[in-house]
Amino acid sequence: MHDRESSTQDSGAVSTRRRAFLAAAGSIGVTALAGCLSPTGASSGGVPPAGSTNNSTNATSGNFRAIDPKQWRGEFQNVVNMAKAGADPTGEEDVSPVIQREIGSDTLLYFPSGRYKMNSQVRRVGLRNIGIIGQNATLTHGRVDEIKGFDVSMGEFHGPAQHFKIGIPDDPHRGKFVFGGFTLDWRGKNQGMQVLNHHTAGTSEIRSLRQVGLHSLGCQGPLRVNPATEEARARVHNVDFRFGGLTYQKTINTRDTYDGGPYAGRSWATSGITMHPTTQGYLRVENSLFGGWPDNGIYVIGGHPGTGDGTVEVVNCVAANSQASNIRIGGDNSRIHNCVVVTDHSFGDEFYSEQRPIRVDDGTCTVSNTKIVQKKPTGWSLTVMHAVEEAVVKNVKVTIKNTPMTALVVDDGVGQATVDDFVINTPGWDATKAQVIRNGGATLKNVFLDGEQIA
Repeated sequence: MHDRESSTQDSGAVSTRRRAFLAAAGSIGVTALAGCLSPTGASSGGVPPAGSTNNSTNATSGNFRAIDPKQWRGEFQNVVNMAKAGADPTGEEDVSPVIQREIGSDTLLYFPSGRYKMNSQVRRVGLRNIGIIGQNATLTHGRVDEIKGFDVSMGEFHGPAQHFKIGIPDDPHRGKFVFGGFTLDWRGKNQGMQVLNHHTAGTSEIRSLRQVGLHSLGCQGPLRVNPATEEARARVHNVDFRFGGLTYQKTINTRDTYDGGPYAGRSWATSGITMHPTTQGYLRVENSLFGGWPDNGIYVIGGHPGTGDGTVEVVNCVAANSQASNIRIGGDNSRIHNCVVVTDHSFGDEFYSEQRPIRVDDGTCTVSNTKIVQKKPTGWSLTVMHAVEEAVVKNVKVTIKNTPMTALVVDDGVGQATVDDFVINTPGWDATKAQVIRNGGATLKNVFLDGEQIA
C-alpha cells in the first residue's frame, strides 16, 4: 500500500486541518447510522453492537470516550490495573516491560488516567482474548533520534515503530480483542508511529482513539486492521485522526523509496487506516475523522483481487485533505455511506498534487448518501476504477468551487455501474457536462449540473 504525508508541522497547518473538519461538521451535520453491523450476506460471527445512535456519537461532534473496564470485566479471566502493576502514569519511565510481563490470553489490561510512555513495540502472536484499554489515558513514545523505514535505530525508542502488534497475517489473533480509550500525544518534534497493527480471526473492537499533534516520523500511519479470515469481524469507531502526517521527505526518516511503480518518491504507508492485501473478513469504520494523510486517509480495500475478498463499510465518517485519496475502498459488497469529504487545504506539488475525495478500486461497491466539497480541487471527485465489477452510486452531492475539475469518472473497464441522484454544483465557474463527467458506460439517471438535469 502506498501512502503519503503532509508538508509542515507548524501550528498553522494543524489549525487549518481542524478548521476543515469543524466547517464540515457545522454545515453538514452527519448523523449516526442505526442498524445491524453485519453486512448483507455475511455468513457468521457477531460484530460488536453499535451502541447508542444519537447525536452524541456523531463523528462531527468530536466525540471521545474513555473505556470503562467494568463493562469488560466479565469478558476476561484476568483484569490488570496497569498503574498498580507498575506502569508509570507520569510519562517518565518506559512502561513497555510492564506490558510485556502482564499481557496474555484472556487478559484485559487497563490504564487509569495518566501518561504512559512506550520505548519499544509489544508484539503478541498465538494468544486469545486480549483487551488493552485506557481511561482517559495518554499514550506516548520515547525520543526518536534516527529512523529508516519503519524501524527506529537511535533514541529512547528502539525497534519497529509500532506500539502494539497483535497477530500476524499467517497467524491471526483468536477470540475477542478490544483496544482504545487513548489520546495519542504527538505534539513536538519527531513524533507519531503506528498505534496498532492487528490481524484477527475473531471479533475485534477498536474505538476512542484521539490524535493530538502531527504524525511526523514518516513511518506507518496509526492503524492497520485486518480481518484475516472469512469469519473475522472488526469494528473501528469514534477515532479522531484529523491532523494527519508529514511526507517522509520532510521528516528525519532516511528510508529509501519503495521499489518500482509509477509513484516512486512518494510517501509510502502513511495512511490514516489501512487493511491488508489478503483480507477475507469484514471491517466497518464509522463515526470517525481522518485528515491530512499523505497516502490516503481511509484506505480500506477488502483484499486485492485474487488474494482477498473481504467486505468493508465506511459509514458516517468525515475525511479531509488526504493524498492520494480521502476514502478508498474495494472488495465484496463494500460501501461508503453517509460520509463527508472536504478538500480545502492542498499539500502543494513538491512531492504530489492530487487529492481525490473518493476512489472505488475493485469488486462490488456502493457509494450512497454522501457529500463531497472541493474548495481546493486537485483531483477527480469520485472515481470508479477499471477493476470494479459492479458499482452503485446513489444520492451523492458534489460541490467544486472556482476550479474546473471532473466530478465523476467511470472507467471503460467497469463491468456494470449505475449512477442515480448525482448532483454537481460548480460555484465560481461555468461547467459543461463534458467537463464534469467522464462516463465509460455507466447508466446515468437524475444527474444534475448547477440545477439543470443533464442525464
